[in-house]
Amino acid sequence: MDSIKVKNFIILVLVIVNTVLLAVILTDSARGTELRREAVEGAVQLLSEYGISVSDDAQLGERSLSVYTVTRSEESERATAEALLGEVSMTDRGGGIMYYSSPMGEMTFRATGGVDLQYYGITAPKSDDPEKTALEMAKKLGVTVQNSEDSVSVSVKEDDSTVVEVCCSFMGAQVVNCRLSFTFKYGKLLSLSGTRPLSEVTSESMTNVIDVPTVLMRFIELTQEKGHVCSVLEQLELCFMQSSSASGGGSLSPVWRISTDTGDFYINAQTGKEESVS
Repeated sequence: MDSIKVKNFIILVLVIVNTVLLAVILTDSARGTELRREAVEGAVQLLSEYGISVSDDAQLGERSLSVYTVTRSEESERATAEALLGEVSMTDRGGGIMYYSSPMGEMTFRATGGVDLQYYGITAPKSDDPEKTALEMAKKLGVTVQNSEDSVSVSVKEDDSTVVEVCCSFMGAQVVNCRLSFTFKYGKLLSLSGTRPLSEVTSESMTNVIDVPTVLMRFIELTQEKGHVCSVLEQLELCFMQSSSASGGGSLSPVWRISTDTGDFYINAQTGKEESVS
C-alpha cells in the first residue's frame, strides 16, 4: 500500500511540474507574440513618419523559408524537349548549353536555368487562349505557377502579337528572378524564353530570416540611402531568389519582396542587403 501511495504521489508531482512548465511556456509564447506585434506596429508608425503608409492588405505576419541547393537535370531537359518537339537530336554547344532540334523547331537549355524554344511555321501549336496555353506549357517545362494576380501578365504588342509572362514558383513561394515569356501570333504559340528554377533539389538547410520589423526598418534605411520615392507599401512577401553557375549548380535562397506604388524592392532575407532583380 505504501509503495502505491508513493507512486501516486510521484505521478501527482510530475503532473503538477508539467502543468507549471506548460503555463510558463504559454506565457512566454504569448509575451513573445505581443512583443513582435508591438515591434511591427512601431515599424509601421515609423514608416508613416517618413510618408509611407502600409496597405491594409499587406501581410505582416512572420514567415520562414529554407535554403535549397539545386542542380540541372539533363535527363529532364531532354524529356521536356521531346515532349514539346517530338523526336529530337541533341548537340552539346559547350559552356553548359544543350541544343535540341526536330522538324517542329529548336530548343536550348542553359546550365543557369535559361531556356529558349522556337517553333517552325505551321508546326507551331494553335491557341485560342494564350494564357491557358502558356500555363499548360509551363507545366510541361516542370514549372509551378502560383494562383495569384501577379503571377501571370498578358500584353498585346504593336505587331499584334500577344505576350504572356509567367512568374515561376518553388515550394509555394515565387522565385523572383525566374520568369518565362510566351509569344503568340496568328493564333499560334511561336516561341518562349526565360529562366526557370533548376529542377533537381540536392539538399535543404534551415536558415534564420530577418523578421518583419527588421526588414521594414531596413526598407526605411534604403529609401533614405538610395533616394527611393514611394508613398504606399502594398505588400510584403517572402520569396526565393535563384543563384546559379555555368557548372549547372545553384541555390534557392529567401529574399523579401516589398511591393510599393512605385515598384518592387528586394532585400536579402539572410543578410539584409538590397538585391537587384532583372
